[in-house]
Amino acid sequence: MSVLEDLYYGKIDPSERFIEKGSEYHNLSQQISEKRKLLFDAVGEAEQMLYDEIVDLMCRQESIIEKEFFIDGFRLGAQIMLEIVIQPEKTA
Repeated sequence: MSVLEDLYYGKIDPSERFIEKGSEYHNLSQQISEKRKLLFDAVGEAEQMLYDEIVDLMCRQESIIEKEFFIDGFRLGAQIMLEIVIQPEKTA
């Protein structure tokens, strides 16, 4: 596993992050929970299980792309730092 993956998966923890109450993320989480409850009240157990399976697959898919974006962001940052340190010759 790479250092960037270790950092992404929390094996290297530069700082702890908390979800603040009232933040946009917190509010969206609340809305999702409310909509899920409404949906589950309207459908049967089989549909609830299917929904949960779909959500699980989507979360796994999202996790993969988030990891790749995270790593790409660090690589871009490193490229920017290299360009700053090793300035290409300017042509007149």
